[in-house]
Amino acid sequence: MEPILSQREAAVLDSCLIKRHSLSESSLIDNAARLAYEKTKEFLSGRILFLIGPGNNGADGLAMAMLADHDGFDVSVLYLYEKGSVENMRRRGLLPCSVHIAPSAAGYDTVVDALFGFGFHGALDERAGSVISEIDGSAVVISLDVPSAFSIDADITVMMTTGKLGVYHPSFRGKAGTLFLVNPGFPDDDISSCRPSAYLLSDDDSRIRRIKFTDYKNSKGHLCVIGGSDRYQGAVRLSARAAFASGAGLVSVITRASSIRDESPSIMIADGTDLSLYDAFVAGPGWDDGDGSLLDRAISTGRNIVIDADGLKFVPSHKFSHRAVITPHIGEYRRLMKALSLPDGLDSEESLAGSLRLLSAATETTVVLKSSVIWVTSGKDIYIYDGVNPSMGIAGSGDVLSGIIGALLAEGESPERAALDGVILHQKAGKAASRRYGYYPAELLIEEVGRAR
Repeated sequence: MEPILSQREAAVLDSCLIKRHSLSESSLIDNAARLAYEKTKEFLSGRILFLIGPGNNGADGLAMAMLADHDGFDVSVLYLYEKGSVENMRRRGLLPCSVHIAPSAAGYDTVVDALFGFGFHGALDERAGSVISEIDGSAVVISLDVPSAFSIDADITVMMTTGKLGVYHPSFRGKAGTLFLVNPGFPDDDISSCRPSAYLLSDDDSRIRRIKFTDYKNSKGHLCVIGGSDRYQGAVRLSARAAFASGAGLVSVITRASSIRDESPSIMIADGTDLSLYDAFVAGPGWDDGDGSLLDRAISTGRNIVIDADGLKFVPSHKFSHRAVITPHIGEYRRLMKALSLPDGLDSEESLAGSLRLLSAATETTVVLKSSVIWVTSGKDIYIYDGVNPSMGIAGSGDVLSGIIGALLAEGESPERAALDGVILHQKAGKAASRRYGYYPAELLIEEVGRAR
């Protein structure tokens, strides 16, 4: 896991480490520019414009512009304002005459955004907004640290020191493009030991246990999937199939959908008479109007449960004693927060982290917020998986995730651990499916789940 810092935390960390290790601001800027240049040199082409803001982000851009000019690129700079910080103005004076001063941001093949870094807050002024609006839509845009004010659509973002929470916000992630991370000279141990707002998950963070030679159907857990209706018959099928692909030993379905009875000889159809038979539940996929009393009975067994899709409308009326995982997408999340009279926090990164913690505390659940990036919390730490895989935006992908998490619960994982491992397995399968098929239906995603498991 890698630390991800909020705007405030990143500023404090930079200041503390500079003082602790007596680091030179100028040398840090030189290092940051050199590393950013090395990461992005292959993407520089044609006429290159560096947008220079007034602070150290602009100084990074000036240092990088000099490196590009030295290598023979056609380099221009555009100053957002006539004045800047002491270091910024010093570096302006070092630019060789071969670097052109641009009157506007229009007409360039590559644009390097060094206007504002993570420390910017508030609204853009008229000058900044005008410059950003001039960038040609066909230009390759490279942002340093963060896309400036998240008002620039970057193809590449080179983050400095640590990942920035705002970059991973569901509302802003699409503006950052491909991400690179560089450390301009801070000790790695100091960075990794800081207390961050969130942690970035990788595939290596999975703790799914290996299947033993002695495992058989009863040792791998019996999952019950509650859902499906005559109007929505596919979702519950996908959840059940995904549970098997994830290692569940037995899967039963309680459903009102008549045709699912011929779905698969592996899936048992249950009438819901005795819910004590099951090790865990998934409730909600394709459930339509649902049956709140059936959910109440599942909760009363004391077993762990995943609540997804149509089951989420019942969440505000329950507290789940930390035995549940809820998996809303952004729209469902907004509705949940409104029903609970809680702020959704979708306007800023720190607000979202706080709101997810509030939701977890109010419902006593582990929350999995689904979007192009996935945020997970059980009320304290925030974990983020940077999916950004458009092929996963398919009907049924969320049903597959609920089946995966349900299978891991039935196997004995805790709700938080099942949520984290489930998200990682789901995303690994999605990447493999994208490589194999490009775009694909959810049924093929399930096949990759089985391979990744």
